[in-house]
Amino acid sequence: MRPIYVCIGCATTYLPPENPTSGPAPSPAHCSRPECQTAAREAAKWSGLSEAKLGELARRAAGLEGEPRRPRTGRRISAGRRATSAPAGGRGKLH
Repeated sequence: MRPIYVCIGCATTYLPPENPTSGPAPSPAHCSRPECQTAAREAAKWSGLSEAKLGELARRAAGLEGEPRRPRTGRRISAGRRATSAPAGGRGKLH
């Protein structure tokens, strides 16, 4: 089964060629557009991650590798206090 990649620059999904005949090797982080290649190189430089890792994170964020992880809001821990409950998750006075 061929992997499906997600471009960091334009957020499109694409399949790499099965047998690349010429040109650069397909990247898991960007499509063939020059502005996307530049954006992926800059993202790799600023984040310190490899293009392969960025491609993996883009696939996970797009939901191609299972359910994307999203932050849980409403459960922040204050300094010296207990965690707050989720919205409408705790007991109210009317229970």
